[in-house]
Amino acid sequence: MLDDLDTIAYTVTLPDSGTLLIGDAVRRLGFNPNTLKSPGQWEPSGLLYLYQVDNGIVTLDWVNPGEDRQNITDRLAGEGFRHWYVSFDIEGNTSMYVRYGEIEGDLDHPGPIDIPFSQRSDRLGPLSGYRELLTAGFDSEVAEAEVDITAACLAIVELESGIRLDDELMNGPCSRL
Repeated sequence: MLDDLDTIAYTVTLPDSGTLLIGDAVRRLGFNPNTLKSPGQWEPSGLLYLYQVDNGIVTLDWVNPGEDRQNITDRLAGEGFRHWYVSFDIEGNTSMYVRYGEIEGDLDHPGPIDIPFSQRSDRLGPLSGYRELLTAGFDSEVAEAEVDITAACLAIVELESGIRLDDELMNGPCSRL
């Protein structure tokens, strides 16, 4: 599936208890739920797509992921929630941000070449259990990376949340903001 995508920002937000509904998520994003476009299927545009999945929310953003767009979806994170953000672009840049309540972690690939991964791995937070896998995704001077970092990040989100980014999800009904 990754071969068919040029750029995407994907989030999964799950409450520790109860259900996070789309209307509540839209309010957490800082918008009025009345601004939602009617449920439909994915179409390429600058809209943010929201999917109700089990007791949580998945968002898909099809524009080139930038810090301003991530700041909007990061509003879904916070006390009482587990939140995962993965973005990648056509140039091969991948970012991952994770927040479990108030505990944060992040990863940027390829990242600055002059900073060894061991220093970057200090920022993994809740992702620390995946340090060995993620370390294998960074090039060394001796060998090429053994792990596709984007695929690894998506696999971690799936493993941790139980929600998979796949065609079935992307082609399912969604609300658009």
